[in-house]
Amino acid sequence: MKRRSWWSAIAAAVAMVLVVADPAEIHAQRLASAPSANAEPRLAVLLVVDQFRADYLDWYGAQWSQGLRRLMSGAVFPRATLPYAVSKTCAGHSTIGTGAYPSSHGMIDNEWYDTATRAFVSCTLDPTAESIAFGGARGSEHHSARFLGAPTIGDELLRQVPASRVVSIGLKARAAISLGGHGGPNATIVWEEDSGTWATSSAFASAPWPDIDAFVRAHPVARARGGTWQRQLPIASYRFDDRARGEPPASAVFPHLIDAPLGASFAAVWDASPLSDAYLGDMASGLANSMKLGQQGTDLLTIGFASLDYVGHIYGPRSHEVQDTLARLDVTIGRLLSTLDRTVGAGQYVVALTSDHGVALLPEQAGDVTGAQGGRVNLNTVGLAADIAISAQFGRGPYVASVSGTYIHFLPGVLNRLRASPAAMAAVEAGVRGVGGIERVYWSQDLAAKSPTDDPILTALRRSYFAGRSGDLAFLPRPNWVVASAGTNHGSAQPYDLQVPVLFAGWGIKAGRYTTAASPIDVAPTLAALLHIAMPRADGRVLGDALVR
Repeated sequence: MKRRSWWSAIAAAVAMVLVVADPAEIHAQRLASAPSANAEPRLAVLLVVDQFRADYLDWYGAQWSQGLRRLMSGAVFPRATLPYAVSKTCAGHSTIGTGAYPSSHGMIDNEWYDTATRAFVSCTLDPTAESIAFGGARGSEHHSARFLGAPTIGDELLRQVPASRVVSIGLKARAAISLGGHGGPNATIVWEEDSGTWATSSAFASAPWPDIDAFVRAHPVARARGGTWQRQLPIASYRFDDRARGEPPASAVFPHLIDAPLGASFAAVWDASPLSDAYLGDMASGLANSMKLGQQGTDLLTIGFASLDYVGHIYGPRSHEVQDTLARLDVTIGRLLSTLDRTVGAGQYVVALTSDHGVALLPEQAGDVTGAQGGRVNLNTVGLAADIAISAQFGRGPYVASVSGTYIHFLPGVLNRLRASPAAMAAVEAGVRGVGGIERVYWSQDLAAKSPTDDPILTALRRSYFAGRSGDLAFLPRPNWVVASAGTNHGSAQPYDLQVPVLFAGWGIKAGRYTTAASPIDVAPTLAALLHIAMPRADGRVLGDALVR
């Protein structure tokens, strides 16, 4: 489990480098927009780029010439918006995979506070699932889809077309599982454990899959140790400053060393570089070849690219590091699409790309960029403010069990006492709103209610609310205020966290730039329509404007 506390450690530790191969030549054949004689595409590819802000298309799109550029020549929904409030990785990938709100699928956050055990629970934690590692390594983590309460597009494809195959790979377990689904005989779901070990679990397999095992053995991550991460493009191609306010110390500028400083994990440093995306892309290309994806039936390939998220947390969205990560991802996706052109056939597959969430500016830069000063919300201060307010009403506490993300969880029985005292509730609201950076608060009874509302924030919070996992009091940070002690973060209902791109290209897709309302929640229903399968639990819609009729 990669917790928030990791960011402050890695922000100080990441002074890195890396040598990446020169970009492959752009494949001459572009993805065709008209369907072939096939009734459906031979392969559906779902790419999720963690922390891809919508405005990156405008800010940095001119720097791309390969894979991302190819996808931008398809159907583009440039300002798709998450329809719910808690913009986190597990919630986002699960929503993309299922086409359902977090209130339906239950994966409300990367982790949540369990009031029964008084402990945090990872969204993919399953103590009964044993790690099955690849490459001769020994795994230690325990993951499954037991908390995922809705079927993914992969689940439905395997249920409705049993001969199909689903391959889902991701740097994070919560990405690979939330996109891939609950598993089955024809499902391959793989991730990297925090230690750097590539693994699946006994929830999905009984032994290492030979294709994955062969790839991991042939491509040891340790080979990258001691390399350097240089800018791929000429320095004049990059926007903004490389030594901008709020970024890590001046020593953490290009070039970056890919190695583990004292007290840091090499896997964490490697993850926070474009090498991890390139590894996933090459793994996908290798599996497309060895498993003959799209050559024996209709298959699904999903990839959860995560290095942009790690880099963005540390350096912020206006950094040269974020720009270079995207430029290198452009090359990685280009190589993958060229592989699929050869193995599946250009125009015989469809690709969708979207993101789980955006990210805020570094608070130190917000005032210069937007004119509105930013800051950092201290969760300990939030919890203390609530405790002090309640203590003034009921006597000395404690009353707060935990503050997680943007939720306060009270100790058992406290919420009922507060509900019986309007004065106490008002005092808590005032106390929490008095904390620096807090804009509004909402009680869980309002989040659970079904009554009509014209408050868009309340609507979004309701779509994120899941009884027993969500907290008792939700708070909304002010614009440009983040829950992070260093770097930046996401997770709010502010537009920069909610707006992401949605792109489609290939089989059955009508190219164009679409300004109609769209959301990542619509991606799975749209792909399902092309695959001629139903998504009965989905809340999203088919983006019919982008489909060839």
